[in-house]
Amino acid sequence: MSASQDLSNEKGMPPNGKYQGYQERFDVRLPDRTWPDQLILKAPAWCSVDLRDGNQALANPMTAEQKLEFYRMLVSIGFKQIEIGYPAASVVEHEFARTLIEERLIPAGVKPQVLTATREDLVLKTFESIRGGPETIVHVYNSTSKVQREIVFKMSKDETMERAVEAARLVRRLSDDLSTPVQYQYSPESFTGTERDFALDVCNAVIEAWEPTPEHKLIINLPATVEMSTPNIFADQVEWISRYLKRRDSVILSVHPHNDRGTAVAASELALMAGAERIEGTLFGNGERAGNVDLVILALNLFTQGVDPGINLKDLPKVREVYERCTGQKVPDRHPYGGDASPIAYSGTHQTAIKRCLEQRAMTLEPLWNVAYLPIDFEDVGRSYAPIIINSQSGKNGIAYVLETELGFKIPKEMESEVSSVVQSWCDSHGTSIPSHLMMALFKEAFVHRTGVFEYCSFKHLAQHEDACGTKVNLALYINKHLIEQEGAGNGPIDAAVDALQKLGKEVSVVSFSEHSLAAGSAASAVAYVQVACNGVTRFGVGIDTSTEVAGVKALISALNRTVH
Repeated sequence: MSASQDLSNEKGMPPNGKYQGYQERFDVRLPDRTWPDQLILKAPAWCSVDLRDGNQALANPMTAEQKLEFYRMLVSIGFKQIEIGYPAASVVEHEFARTLIEERLIPAGVKPQVLTATREDLVLKTFESIRGGPETIVHVYNSTSKVQREIVFKMSKDETMERAVEAARLVRRLSDDLSTPVQYQYSPESFTGTERDFALDVCNAVIEAWEPTPEHKLIINLPATVEMSTPNIFADQVEWISRYLKRRDSVILSVHPHNDRGTAVAASELALMAGAERIEGTLFGNGERAGNVDLVILALNLFTQGVDPGINLKDLPKVREVYERCTGQKVPDRHPYGGDASPIAYSGTHQTAIKRCLEQRAMTLEPLWNVAYLPIDFEDVGRSYAPIIINSQSGKNGIAYVLETELGFKIPKEMESEVSSVVQSWCDSHGTSIPSHLMMALFKEAFVHRTGVFEYCSFKHLAQHEDACGTKVNLALYINKHLIEQEGAGNGPIDAAVDALQKLGKEVSVVSFSEHSLAAGSAASAVAYVQVACNGVTRFGVGIDTSTEVAGVKALISALNRTVH
């Protein structure tokens, strides 16, 4: 019995009482929500947490050299806020912060961010690490979630709030004694697992302890440390908190979404609509478990809507190369913008639509990107790409598109089905896609150099016999390996060659003929496509030669061979 048969006999996965809906645990409904009517018209403030949150999720954390290279890349593409680490957690983290400061590697306009828990010793070590540096975001957090309070830390709500407020006061006192300017940030860790009213109370208590002003704003960061609900519920939570935060004009509201349910990008976008002004995340979504929100996707989603993302991803392959080398992670093939497969269409119907849109775009020079199935021009992010890859599922239009754009053959519309049959047969037998160089070889074998009964030898005009009645030629062929010459006459070279073949007993006629130059320059080759009918069979042949006439005759002979089985 097969595995599929075994599974078919199972009852499935009915509710078993182990899991409970998020709404049942946390009442976060917001009936008068306004976020659905909002548009995202500008980019948020981005904060990369690759060097801390992303790095701690790696089986082999980055070395100091790798962190420095990654940091330089983040700066080069425009990040203005970068969480450089958790300096109190290890010597390596502390030394990295000191290296950036002492070697003056933090450009003007870039704010490093350091993370610390609310413990006094950790806060003190954190401030030691940033002494003498530029303005720095000191990010303090403690877990406020119900499960963490009750099971992990055995703390009451009052104790949890007291710890947050005491840490806030300590941070303020230390920053007052420090020459380094400090911007305050607080996160109620596991915000999504915290009762809504309690999360607000803790944030407001911290705000009052820090006393921000519109000129010196603090950051309240709402982490979906574990993604626990649909994105619309998260947006309701963000809008509700945004309404009731104290000193709202002195607060930058930030979110830090994780991807446990696979909807971090959607949750982030809806959070921006709900009032968030800042997003913490990582490049390509690196992070613990299912990862953090992917800042590449978020930024390019904005870009494809005509919004300046504020991050320069014009050389996305270079960003990906640094990311993969430093982290040891691989960008998935299906990543929307950075994956190897993201620009590629295999389906025949998709390929037809792409081909027609790109042709229309080339003819009209339309500035707006409007191509079926491709939400972005991948050249805008530095990717050279072939949007159509041919396999057994590909249609004739896609095959014709690759032949023209990559190989230079503008085959007639009527020829597409014959070429498609040959290419798909190869793909079926090999069980894989066919690269363009192999398609070229296959195309030439089947249509250009088609061997058979007839083999071209020479073709020349009989100039002394040319008259007003038409063209006279001499056609030399090998027929079954025997050299035979025959004269023919007609109203052009191809017609005369057909006449010669008919005199040899072949009832052949030309159905269609077309030609074009195959390459630019004085030594350009001509390519001709000839469709013939012979013995009740119609086939195409292709000829290539520096002479357009000879190319046509070669195509005629190739097509004739394809009618003979």
